[in-house]
Amino acid sequence: MKAQTNLFRRRAVRSLRFSMLTLIALFLSCTGEQPSSNAPSTDSGQTSPQQSLLDVKAIEQMVGDPQASRKAYEEDKGAYAWQLFVYLNSPLTGTGQKRWETDYRQTSTIYLPTGCEPPPWGQTSPPAEVVAQAKNLPNWVDPIQVWHNLDTRIQVDGLVLLDTWKQDVRYQLLMNKPAFDYIIERGFYNVDGQEKAARDGKPADFPATSFELKTSWIWIGTDADKFNQLKPSYYIAPAYFEVVENGKHIRWEAGYAALSGMHIINRSRPNWVWITFENVDNAKFTEAKLELPIPDYAAQANQVFQQALRGMGSIFANYQLDGVQLDFQDPTLLANSNIESAFQSQSSCITCHALASIKPNGAYFNIVDRQGGNIGYYTGTPPSTTGYTSLDFVWSMKRASRKTNCP
Repeated sequence: MKAQTNLFRRRAVRSLRFSMLTLIALFLSCTGEQPSSNAPSTDSGQTSPQQSLLDVKAIEQMVGDPQASRKAYEEDKGAYAWQLFVYLNSPLTGTGQKRWETDYRQTSTIYLPTGCEPPPWGQTSPPAEVVAQAKNLPNWVDPIQVWHNLDTRIQVDGLVLLDTWKQDVRYQLLMNKPAFDYIIERGFYNVDGQEKAARDGKPADFPATSFELKTSWIWIGTDADKFNQLKPSYYIAPAYFEVVENGKHIRWEAGYAALSGMHIINRSRPNWVWITFENVDNAKFTEAKLELPIPDYAAQANQVFQQALRGMGSIFANYQLDGVQLDFQDPTLLANSNIESAFQSQSSCITCHALASIKPNGAYFNIVDRQGGNIGYYTGTPPSTTGYTSLDFVWSMKRASRKTNCP
């Protein structure tokens, strides 16, 4: 049985190899036609290259197998990144919940203000005030199935990004169940548990199947004109955020938001794999544009997957892969215009997250590079973190609070 399972996984991965990308690219360039999601199978019963490209079941086999994942990104990291994006955003058409919306959990429900252990795995309900507001929202997404808590507007550098309507772009962080289970097992959901790991000299070591996501959103609220401008090219979902003034809760704001960017990271490598996507129209609707060039492998994968998705009428044809980072110099820089807006020329996801670490007194490593009197961010090989205990690249743990009044 084990041999049969491994054989199936190898076959699933082979069906997604670079040769398939090349075949589809040649087909599109020769015919000039948009691919059809209803393309028939060949007489032999095999699926067409396009169908294999978007075969979520085959991709799922790879996602759950770190060894298969490593093989896939070593062969073609552009295709691998797109396969993850396709998998996470399936179903690719219609208004159904996307896989990442149901299979991933927002960190706002994990790192609680009290530092207490979070509820068991599963989706949590939004605040009652949000549920009440939902009854009066325009019927733009029906039915409303998942609410996104866009719990911050602050980027890593402490700045905010505005859209062209002068409203803040907002963000959320999520993780999958293997990552969540490890957080619970080690007690990392509060600062106390992280400090204990530092005192005991036991660094974090997440399972190889761990994933985290970071998403960016253009807030729509109930602005019909804004919704109509964004609807043709953005995935739109119900969302909410807390309005806070001078550290005091004022109210919850509920409405709709448009997905503008997505970081995808996973632990299939010791240094994790770093992938970022964004909407092709971000420069039109936000006050930021991508400053780093899109590498050739990403541009080729973008062309192939965007055309395949466009052929089936998927909104996700309007997203692009900005790049993939596999090591500190592979490449040195990686940025998303809506997530690292103001410091793209100094943005290295892998280097920044390699510094995720804590001292026994609860002090986290400072990611700001002040060498030479300048203020910047580390890129390339990270500096020494002697005296700190590694959090295994997971900076989301910095969202944890100290334990107070827990049962």
